Amino acid sequence: MPSADDRFYFRAFYGLMAFHCLLWFSLGLILDLHPDTADHWVWSRYLSWGYYEHPPMVAWVIRFFTLLLGNNQWAVQTAAQAVALFSFLGIFLLAREAYNTRTAFFSILILEATPLFSAGSIILHINNVCNLFYFWGALAFYKGLEKEESKYYYLAGLALGLALLSKVTAVLFFPSVFFFLLISRERLRVLGSIHLYLALFLAFLIFSPFLYWNLNHEWISFTAQLEKGLLLSENNWNAALAFWGGQPLILGPVLFVLFLIGLGFGVKQFTRDRGAAFLVILTVVPLLVFGLAAFRGKYSDPVWTDIGWPFGAILAGRFLAEKVFQVAWSKRILTGGLIFLTGWFIIGLLILQSFYPFLPFGNLGDRTLEMRGWRELGETAGKAYDRCFPGRKEVYILADDYQLAAVVSFYAPQQPLPYSFGKWKRNLWVTKEEIRESGALMVCPPQTCARDLEKTRDFFEHIIPLGEAPFYRQGQEAKKFNLFYCTN
Repeated sequence: MPSADDRFYFRAFYGLMAFHCLLWFSLGLILDLHPDTADHWVWSRYLSWGYYEHPPMVAWVIRFFTLLLGNNQWAVQTAAQAVALFSFLGIFLLAREAYNTRTAFFSILILEATPLFSAGSIILHINNVCNLFYFWGALAFYKGLEKEESKYYYLAGLALGLALLSKVTAVLFFPSVFFFLLISRERLRVLGSIHLYLALFLAFLIFSPFLYWNLNHEWISFTAQLEKGLLLSENNWNAALAFWGGQPLILGPVLFVLFLIGLGFGVKQFTRDRGAAFLVILTVVPLLVFGLAAFRGKYSDPVWTDIGWPFGAILAGRFLAEKVFQVAWSKRILTGGLIFLTGWFIIGLLILQSFYPFLPFGNLGDRTLEMRGWRELGETAGKAYDRCFPGRKEVYILADDYQLAAVVSFYAPQQPLPYSFGKWKRNLWVTKEEIRESGALMVCPPQTCARDLEKTRDFFEHIIPLGEAPFYRQGQEAKKFNLFYCTN
């Protein structure tokens, strides 16, 4: 029977999750979809075993929710919060399995206070779906190790197969676990279990349709990753600095320090605490791998580490539970509240900036504009389709940026099929010939329109300007797009 302490932290966890879902679902409906989410929604219209760059799971998740709730923002945001909720639950249960309910709650409190995992839950992204299955795979494997029951290894294989079908980086789990088992004489015997290898086979069996799809599409997903330049002849110091410097920003400066303290706490217990060793390895491996990828590649994104930091949050939660919260309840609540608010100060600034800009970023550098103005652009494009293609059931939108084409596809009432000049291999659902025969609208920001018009002339003889689609925030023009009618 759960103790009074356990019951308190369970209730606190349920309350925190209710607060999370209510807040971010509501704000997700007020804001526009992130362009990445709109792009994944486009995928969901054309289900496949694979897409350019990535596996298909995020498209399947969106398709499931749109079939239930309709092809609208309600459905996409419900999917986003469902993924976030079950991801948090997976981490909570893993922390409880490794330590106790108090540690589990503080782990989630820490994650809830970080911009990456709280505000980031609005954006339904490949990473979020991958992390969901990755966390549950880690939980199942650890339970199998603790309880010495082989059924959990098969559940881990199932979850990790689904994680691989979400994003290939889930493969990091396997070398991490191999190293975790190898470094301990006690755990080394697990490597001799046939169930471990059958579970591994199950994971790759689930993943195999994506491999088969790539085999029939010239390995497009894997070549796309190599095209990012992961093996540059010269080191990319700027990308590496952006990657490491971005970690305190996505976690919050104060909480970043807490994560590092928790990681150090886990390292000290590494040899005598199996849970600490497991969590340290699952935290550090993505940091090292993606840090090296940023150093040797063209691109760098600090959020790549979102697959590892939640395990670090458990270590930080354990540090709080053992070293900080052995005090009176009033001081626990005060300390927990201060930890929560330090992260939420940054989150609050970002939310405020998106509606009432006060930070001197300039419009081109303001990332909060990524989720503003798309409804207005879609409405303007919808009127243009009514004028240029009256009664046409299937229409097209052209843009150099695939994300720009995707948001118009989502918000224009006609839901036009998107085509991207910049990454034409993405356009698995439409051919150039179909677009040339039918005609299309082309959209571009003013700064790239000259270049985009040149690319459009490869498709069409006649390109007619239709006007501008501006978006105003607090009475000031925040961004603007030009629309063109294209026909042969």
